[in-house]
Amino acid sequence: MNNINEILKSICRQGTENYKCYNILKDLLTKNDDFRDKIINGIKENKISGFSEELWNNLNKQNLRFRGINDFDDIFRNGFNLGYCTPCSKQISYSLKSCYICGGFFPVLKGTDNCPNGEHTWIEYDGRILDTSLMLDIDLDYKDILGYIEENRYNPNIDSTYCAAKEFANDSSLRKRWVFLNEKRA
Repeated sequence: MNNINEILKSICRQGTENYKCYNILKDLLTKNDDFRDKIINGIKENKISGFSEELWNNLNKQNLRFRGINDFDDIFRNGFNLGYCTPCSKQISYSLKSCYICGGFFPVLKGTDNCPNGEHTWIEYDGRILDTSLMLDIDLDYKDILGYIEENRYNPNIDSTYCAAKEFANDSSLRKRWVFLNEKRA
């Protein structure tokens, strides 16, 4: 599994291999041998994978508050997650029962889209990391191996504004109406 396409095939949701959301990951796998080796080992040890089908499905059920974007496939297809790890992590966290939004540094990202110094935000849940810039689901055992440096941790579920936004995002009674309004504005 040394070929970049083989790596991507093993972690990408079928049919999403050419989505722009994977651009940073592709670039790092191509240019950074040490990072690529760690990712390959993590995949072989079942410690690193792509986002699960269940997560993709839950994300695509969310009501999104972005003009012209109806679901997460639109976000990921166009790479709108790249360089926007904080808002993307927050939005994705709405699909999780319980999580922490963590911030700090991830040096491997230094110099990538909107990340001049390696500052980064990710989600931790159930002993795992969801990294919205790399589109990876990573076992916490690999946090130090990959080089995440946590500086702060936030439990969003104690914030009433966050909880209201999460409730809106997951209210299925609003889904069809919101999509219709979004399409009329576009």
